Amino acid sequence: MMKQLPDTCPPLTLIFGAFNPTGSEGLPADAVTCAALGSHALGALTGTYIADSSGSQQINPIIAEQIDEQARTLLEDVQIAAFKVGALFSPEAASVIAQIIADYSESPMVLHLGQSYLGSESADDPDEYDVMVGATLELLLPQTHIVVIDEARLKHWFNDDVIEHLDGANGPGELLTLGANWALVLNHAQRPGHLVHLLLGPEAQTFSWPAWPKPHRVQDLSGLVATAVTVGLAQGLAPFEACEQACAYAAQSLNGAFQAGMGARVARRFIPFQTTQTPHNPKAPST
Repeated sequence: MMKQLPDTCPPLTLIFGAFNPTGSEGLPADAVTCAALGSHALGALTGTYIADSSGSQQINPIIAEQIDEQARTLLEDVQIAAFKVGALFSPEAASVIAQIIADYSESPMVLHLGQSYLGSESADDPDEYDVMVGATLELLLPQTHIVVIDEARLKHWFNDDVIEHLDGANGPGELLTLGANWALVLNHAQRPGHLVHLLLGPEAQTFSWPAWPKPHRVQDLSGLVATAVTVGLAQGLAPFEACEQACAYAAQSLNGAFQAGMGARVARRFIPFQTTQTPHNPKAPST
């Protein structure tokens, strides 16, 4: 039974993700993005990093049972308008989150496949990494309303056979073939020298927005976009509207990026931003 939110309550998003102490990605950063765009973030922790601005030195996964208990405790208390699934560190975590999403399928889910995914692609055991990616694609992608990934990462997975080719294809559209409803592929090479952010839909819909110039290396832009897309869905926006708003917000955050340490620059997430529409509390979020 859906709970009725008070009129004063902003749309609530539940984010499955890791804690990065630098505030450049993961739950701390996502909470700022949600607040900037008019949502309130709740979190189910999947792991913790020991890190500085130059990268992570250690990852401490949270066991699947604790992820499940924390998320379900929140879901019994509040009405979640949308979910975001970020960094995962075990097939068991992917499995319990997939079951949670299935139990609350009235709310859309955004799946972010980014750099923080599994912490690092240079893991000590590449086979374990492939198993983790496979579990996520098999269990979560079919329940995904919008999947967000950078094209460079998608090509890397195809080239290393992390994703099995279907019918010989290896382009962004394969994410839809694998089960996602919509796919937002960042920095897609529409033609030589011309990059766009490409959104593909279930009925051959195609939308694109110009990619942002990146004069400096900036941390976790795809994660920022995925969180902003989640907020848009929580506000009741259509997929293309949510993605358009997210790309505009990301461009603004990139323009305000700052140097906090010796590593990559950090996107300035909390800058007043005019959303596409006034946030509201949809009784039944569109899926």
